Amino acid sequence: MTNVLVTGASGFLGSAVVARLIGDGHNVTGVDPAPAKTGSYRHIRDDLSDSNKLADLLSAGRISHVLHCGGVSGPMVLADQPRRIVEINVTGSLNLLYASIDAGVQTYVQCSSVSAVGDFYESEPIGDDYPLRPTTTYGCSKAAVDMVLRGLWQRVPLDICSLRFTSIYGPGRQTEFIVDDIVRAAVRGDTYVAEATTDWPYVYIDDAGDAAIAACFSTKRRQLFYYIAYPQQVSVEQLAAEATAGGKRLGRISMSNNPRLSSRGPLDIAPAQRDFGFSPKVDYREGIRRMVADMLDRES
Repeated sequence: MTNVLVTGASGFLGSAVVARLIGDGHNVTGVDPAPAKTGSYRHIRDDLSDSNKLADLLSAGRISHVLHCGGVSGPMVLADQPRRIVEINVTGSLNLLYASIDAGVQTYVQCSSVSAVGDFYESEPIGDDYPLRPTTTYGCSKAAVDMVLRGLWQRVPLDICSLRFTSIYGPGRQTEFIVDDIVRAAVRGDTYVAEATTDWPYVYIDDAGDAAIAACFSTKRRQLFYYIAYPQQVSVEQLAAEATAGGKRLGRISMSNNPRLSSRGPLDIAPAQRDFGFSPKVDYREGIRRMVADMLDRES
């Protein structure tokens, strides 16, 4: 039984991680500014702004593993408050990171994002050495922390890992996202206008939660950065077709007149498969079916 601290414990990814850890018999301490979703673990309401407080928390709880799932969760959140994004995602993350070093934590896993890389679309899946060219404040915040981790990796006693997740989707996501918008429009029979994008890789919440925990407890990791995604590029049209198959028919799907085409993919997940057995099981068809069923159930 291991003592694990999970930040963002009330959030989309964090709550999935907490549930899995509890199910596996670990002692879990959750940290989140929001209240706990369940009373089955110790929950601390905190925003990671005080590194001394964090070091005390880690030491008192004899925390051996930290899964940092918290922070601003995407470029759509606080987009008009760049300073706040940096305060939360950079300063808060560094407070937790250095508190983990001071408290003698064994393993620290940073839940980063492909947004740290920026817009890209290559003929072959990109690896962990691909240049970082983030295009949003959110992406810059993730890239900044990743660069700090690069500077510390294998130079401090702390076992460090950064997981660059592609877009995580599934029932229960709290921030607005294109997949949720499409599913909602399909269930309600509404018209949907999508932002212009290339086909993207996605990852279902169950696979994302499994990946975070597998990486955290792996003793075979041989690199710092890993991409987490389902190995498939999916278009907006494919998402809509699957959503309408289970919901009502969309009135209309069209692409916006935004001249900037957002690009992402593909990603090399072979290192994650090799080093901690990451094997995503839910493709977009099954993921969309689950989301449609969940939304139909909630709206019935």
